[in-house]
Amino acid sequence: MIAKFKYLYFFIVILIIGSCKVSDKTSLPRNLQRIYNPASTSLHPEAEVYNISDSSSLIVEKIYVKELLYNQANNENKLLARILIKYNLYDLNNKQKLKDSLTTTYKLEKKPNKSFYTFEIPVNALKGEDYFLEIITLDQNRNSSHFTFFRISRSSEFNNQDFIIFNKNNNDFLTNHFIKNRIPFGIKHYKKSFDSLNVFYFKKNEFIPEPPHIIDTITESFLNADTAWICHMDSIEYENFTEEGIYYFTLEDKPVNGVALYNFGSGFPIVQTPDQLFKPLKYLGNSEIISENDSTGKITKLAVDNFWLDRTNNVNKSRELLKEYYRRVTFANMYFTSFKEGWQTDRGMIYIIYGLPDYLFKAGEEERWIYNPTTIGPGIGFSFKFRKSLFSLNHYILERDKIKNTDWFWNEAVEMWNSGAVFYYQN
Repeated sequence: MIAKFKYLYFFIVILIIGSCKVSDKTSLPRNLQRIYNPASTSLHPEAEVYNISDSSSLIVEKIYVKELLYNQANNENKLLARILIKYNLYDLNNKQKLKDSLTTTYKLEKKPNKSFYTFEIPVNALKGEDYFLEIITLDQNRNSSHFTFFRISRSSEFNNQDFIIFNKNNNDFLTNHFIKNRIPFGIKHYKKSFDSLNVFYFKKNEFIPEPPHIIDTITESFLNADTAWICHMDSIEYENFTEEGIYYFTLEDKPVNGVALYNFGSGFPIVQTPDQLFKPLKYLGNSEIISENDSTGKITKLAVDNFWLDRTNNVNKSRELLKEYYRRVTFANMYFTSFKEGWQTDRGMIYIIYGLPDYLFKAGEEERWIYNPTTIGPGIGFSFKFRKSLFSLNHYILERDKIKNTDWFWNEAVEMWNSGAVFYYQN
């Protein structure tokens, strides 16, 4: 059991100007297209939510110093950054009902050899209910903001947010579930004590979704692990977690009621190796034409480069084409990763081929993306629905049955990529 949580804030002054009262206010639909566009803001914080008691959850947010603007336009006459963090907590079953809201401001003094600040903000989230959480982070000196959204799952007896992932070197909460070579992780539960957990390992998922106009029949099952073992929390053997794939930790004798950690490679979310560069080309429909490989039969970087050069017959144009394609792949990994890499998800597929939507509406368990609406038509829309998974709280499925007569839209986009031009479908 975790006896005590340390709220360590790196700030001089905290001003709480929000309220923890339950509110009857509602949210209004608004275009959130910028949340999947890193260029729209100078801030790119990392955040995670953990349940820390039967009545509260905890926002853990990491903000990088290099992204902050420091100045001396303050009463202290010191080099300070000014950060505002606000959360809005909504009832998941009543998508527009605001349950709670809190705004906190921080003044941060610039310090040498400091790469990031970590903020821990408690949220009134009762066991037995599910919530939709919006986090707004604002650099007040630069007037640049960032939006993050989370589902807080508390309605089930067992929730993966009940498990807390932390850095064993310093006991700091981790802000993602990725296994990194240089970070020794530990796992705790806010309520249960344990000395060991069962680990179920699943090899990396290689499936990619079908084009949006095709009914996708792929079912992804986690009934049979590739291997399993007992992991002792006081002496974790990290060499057991070097293979890419999913590691599911639980007190049960099967992969349920636990928490998943992911190993997608040391460079993730960036794609770097020839194999990583090759796999997303399958969306373009003819990646099998890549035949050049080394003596081991593996895809080479030269083969991938030639794939793009064949589409433009110009080195500079092919360089720009592949740069944009893999930029979208990387962003898909940043935003849409669930129990598989973001580029392999339904949202990742649409994002890579079509780019950012013109309009994005998000509420509770749904996302609606709209491309190129005009005065003479509603444009092309895609709806994504949250699908409950033991392995992720970020798994959304394209509602394909709502898509009609859009095969031309997909074919046009793929044809443009294959003809050597970046596909944009925005006003």
